[in-house]
Amino acid sequence: MTMPMIAMKSDQERKALLAQTLQGQIVSGGRVESQSDFQAVLVRGQRVNHVLHFLIGLLTLGIWWVVWLIMAVAGGEKRSLVSVDEFGHVSVQQLTR
Repeated sequence: MTMPMIAMKSDQERKALLAQTLQGQIVSGGRVESQSDFQAVLVRGQRVNHVLHFLIGLLTLGIWWVVWLIMAVAGGEKRSLVSVDEFGHVSVQQLTR
């Protein structure tokens, strides 16, 4: 019994697969931070404005700092790496800080 050969994709096909995947990610709220021929880093969310939250905390006598702490831990920007291998398989990996 012979195993079928998996055909390698051309550079143009791989670039097209990456572009198609990125388009779907952008439509759903992501933005491209950096991109090369066969991989890209996507960002979702917004940075936490720490100066603003500190000032609001001062005005509320520190009560707001609890909210700020939650936002700093759970919110912010989330990054993922989208890549296309030589066989045309697209993978999306969550990047950690």
